[in-house]
Amino acid sequence: MNNIPIRLALEVVRDGAGQWDTRRIDLELGKRGARIEAGILADLRKLADRQLIEEDNAEPRGTGPRWRLTSVGVAWLESPFDTED
Repeated sequence: MNNIPIRLALEVVRDGAGQWDTRRIDLELGKRGARIEAGILADLRKLADRQLIEEDNAEPRGTGPRWRLTSVGVAWLESPFDTED
């Protein structure tokens, strides 16, 4: 897995508004300065395990599922506290 800051990952998923697939999120994270050494699918699944994001396997699919924030992810981003871990 990569060591992508949670806030950055959630911001990218938020900005994709549920329309970006795994590859597009990977590219966008790179544009925003994240150091990507391996594919990000494991990172996204880890965020999903924490219920911060969820995958959408409905058609049309891209390279991997599309991703969107959950209500927990929205609240995490809106939190005034530094909740990075």
